[in-house]
Amino acid sequence: MDKLAWLGFVIEWMGAIAVVMIAGTSPLLKAIRRIDFRFPRREATFALSVFALCYLIAFQYFSNSIFQFLLDFSKILPGGELAQRTLLAVICLILFLLATFLRGQPLKSIGWSKANLKPGLTLGLLLVIITIVLRGKFTTLLQGVSSEQGGLLLACLLLTIAEETIFRGYIQLRLSSFIGATWGWLATAALFLLWQFPGRLWILPFSEIWPTLVISLAQALLFGWIMRKSGHVTSTILFRAAAAWLILI
Repeated sequence: MDKLAWLGFVIEWMGAIAVVMIAGTSPLLKAIRRIDFRFPRREATFALSVFALCYLIAFQYFSNSIFQFLLDFSKILPGGELAQRTLLAVICLILFLLATFLRGQPLKSIGWSKANLKPGLTLGLLLVIITIVLRGKFTTLLQGVSSEQGGLLLACLLLTIAEETIFRGYIQLRLSSFIGATWGWLATAALFLLWQFPGRLWILPFSEIWPTLVISLAQALLFGWIMRKSGHVTSTILFRAAAAWLILI
């Protein structure tokens, strides 16, 4: 990755931080409702257990020939590796949703609180706008979106909805309730970094992996912080999907 690409990421992240800090002074974000759990240790155990199961599935998904049909099925979406990881994320999301609904827990327990929807959506849209500006994509978007670009947008949205619901919604909320907001945020970022290894570790040389790992860690910290400020995963979903898509078009 060249210096210009790194500069683009840094500028994007700084812009996002500035938007969140400014928006954080508004009454809308100051009034968000925090989520706590009656039995935080048990919830954290469930979160880590389901993650461990998904992590095992992820390594098998990329390496075991039994799952080749899933990799072939992922080709209905454009994007190559993006499509493969999108399908994996959706499969794992189903497991986390089962862990939520079978235990009778509401959507707010996975970051989809109705009370926080407006601040989350508002902040997410602001982040999308600043990302478009900083990436210089207004002209590109005004020229129209091709069917291929639309397919890439769909893949980015599905991936971010699944992964943000899993990490910033299910896992971060539970770990934060158990070990505190700061440590829960950092622990979730570490788990998100580990999530980048399946399909890359032992397959790609380190020279190709480390930029992805550094970017993923920085994004995990940023997304987790945004989730803490907004209380709703729509903020990180919109921002992350837009940022990923704009790089591809």
